[in-house]
Amino acid sequence: MTARAAGILVAVLALAGAPPRALPAEPLVSTRALLAALRPAGRAEATLRLGRRDPLTGDSTSLRGRLVLEQPRLARLELEDGERLTLREDGGDWLQPATRQLVRAGARSAAGALVWWGALLDPRATGIQERRLGPREFLLSRADAGDARTQRIALGADGLPRRLTVETGAGERVEYLLTRWRFTRPRGPADFRLAAPAGYEVVEMP
Repeated sequence: MTARAAGILVAVLALAGAPPRALPAEPLVSTRALLAALRPAGRAEATLRLGRRDPLTGDSTSLRGRLVLEQPRLARLELEDGERLTLREDGGDWLQPATRQLVRAGARSAAGALVWWGALLDPRATGIQERRLGPREFLLSRADAGDARTQRIALGADGLPRRLTVETGAGERVEYLLTRWRFTRPRGPADFRLAAPAGYEVVEMP
C-alpha cells in the first residue's frame, strides 16, 4: 500500500494488523451526533471534497466524491476520477483507473489506515485520545496510527463531522470536507468489496 493510497483516504485499510488495542476510552464527543444518527439507520453517506497538498512540490489537488460508512468498521470512498477505495477489518480494495489496477490489501498491508475512519465508527473510542480545540473542533491522536498520528475534526452546527484534516509524518496535509449527510438502510459487507473491471490487473497484498 503506497503513501499516496494512505493519503487519499488517509486511512483506507487497517486495524486487524495493528498492535493490540488499548483499554476502552470514553466515547468521543466529536463523533457523538454521527453515531446517534447512524445507529438506528445503519448507513451514513456524505458528499465529499478531498484536498491534498504535496509537501515537496507545494502542489495542491482537489477532487469531489462520496463517503459511505457502515458499522462495524466499513468505509467506502468514491472519487470523481473513478478511483475507489474500500475498507473492512480484514483489509480493503483500491481501484486505480489511471494504472488499470485493482489492489486487494489484506490486514497486514492495510495496517494503520482504517484508524481514522474507524474512529468515526467506534462508540468506545478504543485507543483514541481526544482534545477539544474549540467549541466545535477536536484533535484526535493515536500512538499506533502509522504516519498519520493526528486528525482534526471540525463539526457543523448539526454536530456532524464537517471537516477532517490529517497531517502525516512526511508533512503531507489531507483535508476532507463533508456535506449533505444522509442516513439510510445498510447494504452490508458486499457493498464494500470491489471487483476488477475487464482488462484490469489484480494485485494481491498480504
